[in-house]
Amino acid sequence: MLVFPIRNSIVLGLVALLLAACAPKLDRPIADVRTMPQNAGAYHGLPGDKPLLSPAVQAVMYADFLKRHFAPWHREAAQTPPDWAFWALDRFKGKALYGQNTRHRDDSWLERMREASQPETYPSMARPAVTLEMTSMRALPTNEPVFYDFSKAGEGFPFDYNQNTLVPAGTPLFVTHSSADGRYVLAECRYAFGWIPVRDVAYADESFRRDFEAQSLAAFIRDDVAVRDAFGIYRLTAGVGTVLPVYGHADGGPLNVMVPVRMPDGLAAAIPAALPEGVAVNQPLAPTPDNFAAIADAVLGKPYGWGGLYEDRDCSALTMDIMTPFGIYLPRNSSQQAKHGRFTTMDMMAPQLKKDFIAEAATPFLTLVRSPGHIMLYIGNHDGEPAILHAMWGVKTRSHGKEGRHVVGKAVVTTLSPGSELPDIERPLIDTVTGVTDLKPATGDMP
Repeated sequence: MLVFPIRNSIVLGLVALLLAACAPKLDRPIADVRTMPQNAGAYHGLPGDKPLLSPAVQAVMYADFLKRHFAPWHREAAQTPPDWAFWALDRFKGKALYGQNTRHRDDSWLERMREASQPETYPSMARPAVTLEMTSMRALPTNEPVFYDFSKAGEGFPFDYNQNTLVPAGTPLFVTHSSADGRYVLAECRYAFGWIPVRDVAYADESFRRDFEAQSLAAFIRDDVAVRDAFGIYRLTAGVGTVLPVYGHADGGPLNVMVPVRMPDGLAAAIPAALPEGVAVNQPLAPTPDNFAAIADAVLGKPYGWGGLYEDRDCSALTMDIMTPFGIYLPRNSSQQAKHGRFTTMDMMAPQLKKDFIAEAATPFLTLVRSPGHIMLYIGNHDGEPAILHAMWGVKTRSHGKEGRHVVGKAVVTTLSPGSELPDIERPLIDTVTGVTDLKPATGDMP
């Protein structure tokens, strides 16, 4: 009589083991994320209201930001050379490409993209424009993704190589080309170029540009803000990194802004919109540690988004967007950001010497830390270790000779040795750090 319960228990145990084997493994958060306060203001140790830049220095940096931001509206011809404009056609040629269904794309797909891009007629346009909504710049004129081998660590989802960057609503553009079907336009903005859906664009005539550019700017300090016009109609979504012209204050309350809309003839017009309380400030925001920490906290914990995919941020988008409310320009690419300031190489330093140098010489919120393919923002010290804010996909691992990833997948505060407790970590991050960039202009660079 006891045989059947024993057998049943064995069977149930085997079923449980099989189910456990089939279930997806959930990566436990790395120790730094579990033990370090995910609060950007917890590490700098500075007077919270004392500016990190003098008014004169910030004024110079903001003037540079404004010049770059509106530069696309002051062009008469494309600045992007043809080999750059169509780089993806050459880069993807001969590569094994995969689609959203994980299946291999045949050569005809890339040939269709070449036909849609019409490189032989570039540049076919020269028109100032503006984005109407938060939109993606693509490497090819399609919303279809381009993945490499899904079986390799660090490839496949979410690394869509057709995704260049996210572009906020209200961003000045210079449109230089059209796809064959007219659904996409090739455009330049202050930090990138790529294909944008034409539905997200309106052309900006001289009157619109003059009015839009003449106003002071409001910078958003919160994400996922639904902006509605004076009639309560939704117009766009804004977040940290978005700037729009100030229209005025509502009886001394929240900021009113000008939002672009498209008229039937395709031209842009500006209409007023009242913002909710506390979502935007006059740009530039005072560069105090408290203000930097508040902006950083607004994006902390947000999902990682390769190239701004799904309206999220990768490492360089995070640093660029954090600097925007303060009127500090950064390029979009991490390697370019590392060069945009005074770079100190650390290639030949031992790991502990790197940490000591950063802890002693870096300025919280104004020092970038560079590793190949990655950029981080130094925010202070934690138990004698540099604390950094970064959007990270994961920690590289290696087990039985096979490379993997312990996925983090969001913007986090860590040390420069995230995941050091993992038994299969491939290499500590600090080993790969090549240098730091001070964003403050040198005294000799000031007028």
